[in-house]
Amino acid sequence: MIGMHLIMDGVLRRRIGKETVSQVLSELPAEIGMRVLAGPLVVEGRPENPGWTGIVVIDKSHIAIHTFDDGDKASIDVFSCKPFDKEAVLRYLERRIPFAKVNIRMLTRTEE
Repeated sequence: MIGMHLIMDGVLRRRIGKETVSQVLSELPAEIGMRVLAGPLVVEGRPENPGWTGIVVIDKSHIAIHTFDDGDKASIDVFSCKPFDKEAVLRYLERRIPFAKVNIRMLTRTEE
């Protein structure tokens, strides 16, 4: 196995901002036993694509959040070569991200 990749794409009940993205990226690694190597870095999108993008580099990979003001959408990726508890991630994000509707996929990345 190369790693586990949790992918969440959905529509938000309400728009989230820089503070929420930064808080999630600061707290989630510890929730799932990951060590932060760099970040979080959170940047605002351009006027033609407004929203927020944030990333934190963790030992073994990364966690990224992208928000899109157009349609109040969000995408979240949690990827790690170190196994993590998917249910712990989902429980944490359920408390922090106001998804009205979300599509969740879990991939096991392999060499083949």
